[in-house]
Amino acid sequence: MSSAHRVLIVDDEPLVTRSCKRILTDAGYEVDTSESGREGVDRALEGNFDLVVTDLKMPDFDGMELVRTLRNRRPATAVVVITGYGTVRSAVEATKMGVAEYIEKPFTPEQITEAANRALPAEQEEPTIRVEAGLVKEVLRRASQDQSFGRALLRQGSRVLSGYALSSQAKAAIASGDIAWIERECGELSVEDRAWLRRRLEAEIW
Repeated sequence: MSSAHRVLIVDDEPLVTRSCKRILTDAGYEVDTSESGREGVDRALEGNFDLVVTDLKMPDFDGMELVRTLRNRRPATAVVVITGYGTVRSAVEATKMGVAEYIEKPFTPEQITEAANRALPAEQEEPTIRVEAGLVKEVLRRASQDQSFGRALLRQGSRVLSGYALSSQAKAAIASGDIAWIERECGELSVEDRAWLRRRLEAEIW
């Protein structure tokens, strides 16, 4: 079975970060926290987090901008928004950007736990994981060896992968060049596969 999902809590209120960490740790998650929005976005991009739980209103960095950055740079990372200033407009905007859950403060322990459980996929059996890992590496091998396929994948993203039985997270990781997520889920990549993924990152075609 896979290890515990890694969660990052980003909120400028220490009471919220401590409470969320305690609740989600008790629920079996591996939890880190950040009380700065700017530090939070840096840690979210650098770390291998499965889920980021973020406030919308922080003095040093707008939570919606954090969500936008993650959707562009780490599309395989699930996002849950928590806010004390909820509006219909902000909820609609967050939903359009692919936020998994939108919770208004104050929330109960059950609400934050259930939101995390819904945002993250249930654990898969090991054989299924191995099959997907093999498919991911097959796609990367083809991209690095077949110039036509590689160019199409660079230009069209995950649409090119419709013929592969891959999860949406795996497709997003390939299309965005998310080396950290792929190696965590699928094992170490070859030099050629990593080189192609770096090309994807450098292309900046979003």
